[in-house]
Amino acid sequence: MRMPDKVSTYCRKCKTHRVMALKQEKGGRRSGGLNWSHRRMKARRRGHGNLGRYSKKPVAQTKMSSKASKKIDLRLTCPECGKIAVMNRPRAKKVEIFKAI
Repeated sequence: MRMPDKVSTYCRKCKTHRVMALKQEKGGRRSGGLNWSHRRMKARRRGHGNLGRYSKKPVAQTKMSSKASKKIDLRLTCPECGKIAVMNRPRAKKVEIFKAI
């Protein structure tokens, strides 16, 4: 998918249409801390008895496959106020941001 580096779009903060700079955001990294479900699972593992859904073995990694493409996360930056807006696009294998004339 080819996208121009400058896009004319509406800024919600300025309430006007402006030519905004577009850049692709890198994917998020896994956080160090455990989220709520993992903390709960860790606590339930201690002791005896039925652990409900945590009693079952996890699905084998061979049955789960990753998707061939990722959803694109683009950031639009307003030149006046500096507000950053997120623009979501459908799945694409490759994104090319070209210099608009």
